[in-house]
This record gives sequence, C-alpha cells and structure tokens, in this order.
Amino acid sequence: MEIQIIPNASLKEKPVILTKNVDCLPSFKHTSEWTASVKQFAASNIYTSLDMVQTGKKLHYIFIKNGCTVKDIQFFLNLACPQSIYRWLKGQTLPSIDNLYRMAEIFQIHMEDMLVAKNFDRDINLLQIAENRINFPIY
Repeated sequence: MEIQIIPNASLKEKPVILTKNVDCLPSFKHTSEWTASVKQFAASNIYTSLDMVQTGKKLHYIFIKNGCTVKDIQFFLNLACPQSIYRWLKGQTLPSIDNLYRMAEIFQIHMEDMLVAKNFDRDINLLQIAENRINFPIY
C-alpha cells in the first residue's frame, strides 16, 4: 500500500511517497496447532471487553463486604487522593493492573473476580425487552 505524505510547509513541494505494508492482521498458517478452545474463540470472533459500570458496582460491593471505606482503600493503595477510587466506583475508569493486583492481595480474591465482562447477548435482550415495552405497553 502506498502512503502519501504531504509536507505542511507548502502543497507545491513534491510529496514523499513511502511504500509500507500496513496489514494489521497476521496470516494464521499454524491453526492446526491451536487447542480446541483457541479454535472456538477464533471461530466466534467475539472480542471481550469490560463493563466499567458493572465493574464499579462489583468493586463497591467488595469494599462494603470487607468493611472498607474509600479512605481505607486510598491508604492501602497509597493513593494521593480518593478521586480515582470514586471514578472506579462510578464506572468512569478502571483500576490499573497494579491496583487490581494489590486489591486482590488485600481481599484474598483473584483479580478476574473484581472485573465484569460485557455480556452482549444480555444487552441485546434488554434492548429488545425495552423496545417491546415501548411498542406494547403493559396496562
């Protein structure tokens, strides 16, 4: 693929043309070596992402269950201010790997147990239910 770079100084100058292979996806030639679970994942072609709002709710539940306040977590993680923790709880951001690891040690749970993956099937079903309520109101 050819990429043209036009200098900012003047459009009258001759553009520099670079030839570079910009294919992002590698070709998978060794798929026969994959395990069954990897083949199933590749066939489904579904990328998992995290639900920040639900993860924040789960973190809040874990804090309450263990009797910890935001100030306690701030102290344990050696954070300068509690604002980042409030952002986690509101679902605006996610904790860093370092903070997840330290919280996993504090609460004696796996890091994965503090995270909630997005469930696309659930979200689609909830959307369909909402649409059905709009189209067919319950009296």
